Amino acid sequence: MSLIKFSAFAAALIAPAAAGLIATGSPAAAAATGYCLDSGGNTSSGKVPAYLYRDCSSSSANLRWVIEGGQIKNVATGYCLDSGGNTSSGKVPAYLYRDCSSSSANLRWVIERGQIKNVATGYCLDSGGNTSSGKVPAYLYRDCSSSSTNLTWIIERGQIKNR
Repeated sequence: MSLIKFSAFAAALIAPAAAGLIATGSPAAAAATGYCLDSGGNTSSGKVPAYLYRDCSSSSANLRWVIEGGQIKNVATGYCLDSGGNTSSGKVPAYLYRDCSSSSANLRWVIERGQIKNVATGYCLDSGGNTSSGKVPAYLYRDCSSSSTNLTWIIERGQIKNR
């Protein structure tokens, strides 16, 4: 059984990634991290930090996501990827939010050319190129026109992996 619940939205998003089609442009200065989006299993409050995890071979539900209705929801926690509406600087933290029933655009995402872009802020999910430890913070980056591989993601087997 696939952990990705298919909808017309999800099928449209996954098809390019499955075909190996990712963001195009000039070669980026930094190599992709290969890390996967991770909830960390944290349900300690209504809004928690999003992380990236080095070991994408793990079968942990913390690394599994369902994409439906423009939301990206973690299988383990039920929390949704959230921009928080923060546009205070060029690079801001990514969060996970408990109430996925909210109609807030902060919880809505589109995937284009391998980038995961927030509807409210226009910021894209960013690995930051950080490989300093096994678990690092996830960020959102203002300049989605960048060809950096830090902004390029592929969806495989329910995981969202930086390529």
